[in-house]
Amino acid sequence: MDHASDGWQSAGVPRDPRYRPYRASLWVIYFVAVLLGIGIVVVSVARNLYGGGRHATSGPPPTRAGLRVCLSELETLFREQNQHAWGLAAEMEHPAPFQRWSEWAAGWETRVADLSDRCGLDVQDARQGGLNERTEMAAARDAMLALHRAYAIEVTRFAADHGDLVQAAAEALAHARVAVQGTR
Repeated sequence: MDHASDGWQSAGVPRDPRYRPYRASLWVIYFVAVLLGIGIVVVSVARNLYGGGRHATSGPPPTRAGLRVCLSELETLFREQNQHAWGLAAEMEHPAPFQRWSEWAAGWETRVADLSDRCGLDVQDARQGGLNERTEMAAARDAMLALHRAYAIEVTRFAADHGDLVQAAAEALAHARVAVQGTR
């Protein structure tokens, strides 16, 4: 096979064999950089999907009274989530209702994570008091988060499928309000 016709030569000039080790080194560096980039993306996606980011608190475990406060806060977060999800229809008239939901949801998730850290819900050390209670609250928290993900999926799906109808209804209601107020 002729070197000029193998497709790897530029303008028929043969490659200098003295630079072969440098070319090989550059190819190795290139492939290592590509594989490293792919690895970083895969690890980042895996951490995001599997939530790996919660750290157990290093402080003392909550007391009995502290556990009651933690349970009360968990119940409040549960009620707030349900009220917000079921009350979303009432907010459709406001500008950007789906964006408001997303902002609220992010803040709610942060508050749940803070509660988990503060109350030691992910600490599985039997030497610390209230392990059974914290385990049960952690199960309740996980169920609430699963429900929250389901709500978020439905809100996102509704926004994608019917967001234009929500916008049209809000605009029509605003026009009707202006028309009625103008006839006084």
